[in-house]
Amino acid sequence: MKKLLLVWALMLAFVSVSQAQNSSNVRQVTGKVTSVDDGSGLPGVSISIKGSGKGTQTDANGNYTLSAASNSTLVFSFVGLLPKSVVVGNQSVINVALATDARQLSEVVVTGYSSIQKRTFSGATANISSKEVARQPFGSFDQALQGAATGVSVMANGGQPGQQAVVRIRGNGSINGVNTPLFILDGVEISAADFQTMNQGDFESIEVLKDAVSTGIYGSRGANGVFVITTKRGKAGQVQFNYDFQQGQSTMPEDRLIVMNSEQKIKYELQRGNPYGWSKAESDSLSKVNFSWKDELFRTAKTQQHQISANGGNETSKFYASLAYLDQEGIVKTTGLKRYTVRANVDNNVKNFKFGLGIQGGFSDRTNTSEANTFLSSPLNAIRWSNPYEVAQLPDGSYNQSGGAGTGQLGSGQPNGAMELFLNYNFNKQIKGVATSYLEYHIPAVKGLFLRTNWGVDYTQNENAAFTDPRVSGGIARQGILTRSMNRNFRYTGTTSVNYNATFGKHEVSAGVFGEVIKNDYRAFGFTGYGFTNGFTNEAGITPGTATTPNYIPAVSGSGDQYGLMSLFATANYGYDGKYYLNVVARRDGSSRFGLNNKWANFGSVGAVWLASEEAFIRDITFISSLKFRASYGTTGNNGADLYPIPQFGRTSYAGVGAWTPSVPGNPSLTWEINSTANVGVDFSVMKNRINGTVEVYSRNTTDQFYNLPVDPSGGGFTSIQSNFGQVRNQGIEVSFNGDVIKTSSFTWNVGGNISYNKNEIMELPQDNVISGVTVLSKGSPINTLFLVPYAGVDPETGNALYTKLDGTQTQTFNVADKIKYGTSDAPLFGGITTRISYAGFDLSAQANFFLGREMYNNDLNNIINPTYYWDNMHISVLNEWTPTNKITDVPRPGNPYRAQTSRLIDDASFWRLRNVTLGYTVNPNTLKKLKLKSARVFVQGQNLWTKTTFRGFDPEATGTSLTGAQYPSLVQTTFGLSIGF
Repeated sequence: MKKLLLVWALMLAFVSVSQAQNSSNVRQVTGKVTSVDDGSGLPGVSISIKGSGKGTQTDANGNYTLSAASNSTLVFSFVGLLPKSVVVGNQSVINVALATDARQLSEVVVTGYSSIQKRTFSGATANISSKEVARQPFGSFDQALQGAATGVSVMANGGQPGQQAVVRIRGNGSINGVNTPLFILDGVEISAADFQTMNQGDFESIEVLKDAVSTGIYGSRGANGVFVITTKRGKAGQVQFNYDFQQGQSTMPEDRLIVMNSEQKIKYELQRGNPYGWSKAESDSLSKVNFSWKDELFRTAKTQQHQISANGGNETSKFYASLAYLDQEGIVKTTGLKRYTVRANVDNNVKNFKFGLGIQGGFSDRTNTSEANTFLSSPLNAIRWSNPYEVAQLPDGSYNQSGGAGTGQLGSGQPNGAMELFLNYNFNKQIKGVATSYLEYHIPAVKGLFLRTNWGVDYTQNENAAFTDPRVSGGIARQGILTRSMNRNFRYTGTTSVNYNATFGKHEVSAGVFGEVIKNDYRAFGFTGYGFTNGFTNEAGITPGTATTPNYIPAVSGSGDQYGLMSLFATANYGYDGKYYLNVVARRDGSSRFGLNNKWANFGSVGAVWLASEEAFIRDITFISSLKFRASYGTTGNNGADLYPIPQFGRTSYAGVGAWTPSVPGNPSLTWEINSTANVGVDFSVMKNRINGTVEVYSRNTTDQFYNLPVDPSGGGFTSIQSNFGQVRNQGIEVSFNGDVIKTSSFTWNVGGNISYNKNEIMELPQDNVISGVTVLSKGSPINTLFLVPYAGVDPETGNALYTKLDGTQTQTFNVADKIKYGTSDAPLFGGITTRISYAGFDLSAQANFFLGREMYNNDLNNIINPTYYWDNMHISVLNEWTPTNKITDVPRPGNPYRAQTSRLIDDASFWRLRNVTLGYTVNPNTLKKLKLKSARVFVQGQNLWTKTTFRGFDPEATGTSLTGAQYPSLVQTTFGLSIGF
């Protein structure tokens, strides 16, 4: 017993001595945490004493102070940087430099107001590689987003250089409101219509926010998702210059809508009674012409792009600046885009202050041609409609006007498409300016507490001009027409916030309270002048109109509007034990777009994260590198309604005297569309992060739809009033994956992809089955659902068209009451697949995109299979018309009444497309040293090189429910590029 007591006494004495030694060895440690990249101090870095739950954070300049025992270990960590551990030992000053963690950088979510580590965030987000976007030579960068992220549908809205794409995030949520996502550049909202004057080479990151907890901070503007774009900033160190160059060419894609050649058309005309009365000699001669209107109007177009940029600075002041030039010809002659941009970003860090300024200026000169219509004057319609035996120009070089001298028309009565393209002009000149500034103050007395204010302006000025030459068919009556307009839009955004973040043992806390104001001012003016008789094609050619020449009296127009948004919102994030996290957003918005009864609305969202891979029972499973479960729910609003919900009067005239007339009925009870979104996601990586992926499931319900409710016009002259009725639901699943198939020190092969499925469904309507053209709004069906009579072929005995009735029987009688619902042009299934191989400095990458389950009404086909239009050129299928000797066919006899609203004109618009293929070489460091360069890379790439589809037309990547006509297809491009850093 005495021995046992002696042992206990010795143990207690040892513990007491150890504790005394530890207490005596506790020392105050100071130091500074800097960035390896530029040596600047890093604020907000977490310094924790390993195993104790104690710690601190660096101040605004990266300095810190804490007490720690000699045998303790300090762990330095910060979002986007590699953590570092240092044993205190006998050191009193410990300075640490943290390096960038390339993997973690892709896991930092930039919301536009702040950034948060993705592992702690419950929102559904996706990061798009800005380098890949910058490399693709599109005049409007949004086209480069196609196939880059789950839930993001991007469809080219035409192939004209600078043409913006149609972008949707998780489907269409609004029937009559805006479905376009919000685009934020360095904290300032920008318009998607202005991308032609923006240089994607200045982008540092592109983040897509998709669910309520990630978009909730934008409240009424975030209903359709958000793209958050940040531009490049300077890095401390020696000034580095970079030069990027691309040169290439573009051609038109394969045409799958084939019209007759000269021999076929003449033969068909003769079968239809020889409407032009050709003699035998004339018909034989014309049969051999085969003039190509495509060759006349299209070309192989050239593209060149240059950018020079510089960045540098020191620990307290850094800068980035760039100059860029793009010259992209369109594949339709006379069309193209020239763009000039400049950007400068400056950031400063002085004591507890951080402040900076960013300025971007741009000018674009875009020459267009008419597209997506059925106008006779549209040159692109001449490709389909003009007869192949009629030429554009005569042997003497004059334009062919076989329809009559001075008519501007061909013999068929069609305008000469070459005259319409080469004599007329249509241009847009845009000036674009974006300026942002910020001031941030870190309060020394309270670590982690700082104030920030961010202000920015977005200015756009457009000059548009459309000239119709007095020699073309549409300009003869008034001897030429010039329509010129000017408009400018000015919007400012100001956001001021109080922010706090701290770590207390196992607890992580961050929060912010924000106030924001946005105001937009728009003005427009235009005129149309006539009488171009003196040879000038601008204002100098206009003939003043008088009472004796009323045909020349010009038309003048003007308009303007203003709207504003005021908001208060707050964010809060809480984490416990590095495993469990909670994100909360609350926002109150006031908008001038709504009536007096509903100007203000509240929105909010909440999300939770469980980092399952941090649990001990999963950490032991070596196959799993990380496993994260998250869920969120919340509401956002859509304020994309008419600007003025109050009753209004508009200008008019009566008996030549100016007057007022009711123009807007108004609705003081008009309110916000409300999006309620639930999202559940799983993020995982396995095999030491060799394979990673994400699975998302969501449901997005949009209630209080903006809906033009029909009213009795006798009550005030209006046929409808904008109201809130109806509900639309989008439900879907998104899957993304990325993996290294082979990864060695010298060779890697990576494969990635994403696939999205979205089911769009109208849940409620004030009136069901609202028919508009070839579509219907119907409960239980998607928006943009086609609604047509089923076409059942041709009766072989009579040659008459057959239609399917609602009871399933067939009839030769067309009846609109037999219409049924078909599919939609909005692809429910879409995505992209990528692969990249790299070896010894060489890399080969490819991206293939797909849109499946689409159906479109082909009105372009409709105009060339209608047998009553046989004076013009026609589709080759018409050659297979029913005749007594050709009874087995799906083309009715010529005299059978033609019906356009049938399923005969529905095309499967699904497609697979090889969006990009790139082969590049990066010069190795040893060679760079000899050349005294910092970096060098050469590459060759192709865009849209291959498309698989059954769609009958140039391009299945068309928007809307119908391919109307005059299609300007997406470009097939090849370019060579060079990038040098020095």
